[in-house]
Amino acid sequence: MKKNLDKNKISNFKNRDVNYHHYSSFCMKTKPNSRYFNAEIKKITTDYLARWGGHLKENDPALYYSMINRPLPKKYKKPSYPIAPVNAYIPEQSKLSHEELQAKLARDLEIRKQKEAEEQKRKQAEKLEQERLRRNREAYEKERSYIYWCDPFQPINQNKLGSSRIVKKWENKYY
Repeated sequence: MKKNLDKNKISNFKNRDVNYHHYSSFCMKTKPNSRYFNAEIKKITTDYLARWGGHLKENDPALYYSMINRPLPKKYKKPSYPIAPVNAYIPEQSKLSHEELQAKLARDLEIRKQKEAEEQKRKQAEKLEQERLRRNREAYEKERSYIYWCDPFQPINQNKLGSSRIVKKWENKYY
């Protein structure tokens, strides 16, 4: 009776109780689960840290703390702001005289205007091409109702004119 109550403790292979605390059992080797793998990973990690933990903590603290599954302490975190002094970099514009700076800015403005004009021309050409394609598509849709395959031996307006419809109704009466 006890075996029937504890079904999840019974091995499917040999129909006997399995000791889940001992991982060298038959069931665990043939059908390992995440608990088995986690234990193996933990064992390998602790062996590695026992041997190389101090060296790893000195040279690569981020890796060390990720291996022991803890957040990196503040003293090992590098600041995200720039550490360089304020006046370390002098931009090119500051080295120029006032007249040279004005001339350079004027040249840059002219180049930018030329690029914008070229871009505007290109966009306008694209827009015209799309408009032409749209008009052609609309014309095709409009003319499509007139152009189609037809039987050359039948009259064009068959069953479309009022008199032929009336005749058709009378023919149905007499027949």
